Amino acid sequence: MTRTITPSTTAHDGMPGLADTAVPIEPSPGLGATPRRRRSSFPAPERGASAPGAADRPAVCWAGADGVLRELVRDHATAVGLDLVDGSGDGSTVCTVTDTDHLTARGRSFGRGGAPLLVVTEAPDIPAAVWSAALTAGARAVLPLPGRSDELLSRLAELARPRSTATLLGVVGGCGGAGASSFAARLAAAARAQGPITLVDADPLGGGADLLVEAPALEGIRWREAAALGSDDGEALHAGLPGVDEVRLLVAGEDPGPTEQTLPPVLSALSVLGGTVVVDLSPALVPAAAEHLHQLLVVVPATDHAVRAAARRLRAWQLPSGLARAVVRRSGPLGAGEVCEDLALPLATSFRDCPRGTVPLLDVRRRGADRAARELMVSLDGGGRA
Repeated sequence: MTRTITPSTTAHDGMPGLADTAVPIEPSPGLGATPRRRRSSFPAPERGASAPGAADRPAVCWAGADGVLRELVRDHATAVGLDLVDGSGDGSTVCTVTDTDHLTARGRSFGRGGAPLLVVTEAPDIPAAVWSAALTAGARAVLPLPGRSDELLSRLAELARPRSTATLLGVVGGCGGAGASSFAARLAAAARAQGPITLVDADPLGGGADLLVEAPALEGIRWREAAALGSDDGEALHAGLPGVDEVRLLVAGEDPGPTEQTLPPVLSALSVLGGTVVVDLSPALVPAAAEHLHQLLVVVPATDHAVRAAARRLRAWQLPSGLARAVVRRSGPLGAGEVCEDLALPLATSFRDCPRGTVPLLDVRRRGADRAARELMVSLDGGGRA
């Protein structure tokens, strides 16, 4: 097979075209900050009133007291194109933000299953009681402001954008040596038939997807540069990634890989660009990636030892219901059905080991893991030819 190399279309030195994102870290005018914009000569609308033509504009619901925190949250919401409304909100509300006093007063009444809940506080240290109340209410994060202003901005930007147009598939080993990285690369190869494809190496302790697929020296954005980007920089990120055989690669090379803090903004940025994003995950980064994924594929060899290890990892991850599916590598005495029954997971696909020496993405075979990956992508796409 002839390998094709696509250079990045954006130089990563300085990454031209990426404007610095202004992050509000102080309250708005009226609370002692220096005014940053010209005041309107028209009277401001009453609180809760919608601006003309903005009836359908998405909003953040504030559930808390007036004051510095409310103004900080309003500034962050405005920065990503959201309004701030008080009260319960409506169908256009993308999330609810509350302070710790309101959280502890309402407790379980916030409930689960509604709009995502974020908790903000002025205190740099978060008491255990607040953490407990936040977990009970199903909050996604407790954020001291202004210290974690960047994270609040990133989360609001993610919630503000339309739901993902890309399909994000995480791949992780249920145990050590399961072959997850190899299957992720083969899944990326199979996904080429469905449109643009990006393979993200999110295993900082692994050997590297670039070496796995025997890619030549690559020029373009790597994790070192990607970690400095925000969730709104998807087009620039994608344009700067090197390509191998029609697959865009985000790898670390010799530099450090992603962390729990740098992985989510990158997944958010790639999620709105269409096509498929395959994320080769380390077990430690699964919780950080989970809320961005459409499916998490857990690769499990068909042995008792591997099944026990996978069960322990699944318990530790505490994944949302229905997110994980099993990919069974038929290299042991158990059947695929037995593996899925023991793990209480649905079967995504199964395959026998590939011959030694085959290179994922470069050596595409008619059978084995490549065939399993093609069939899986067809089932996810809702039809078509394998």
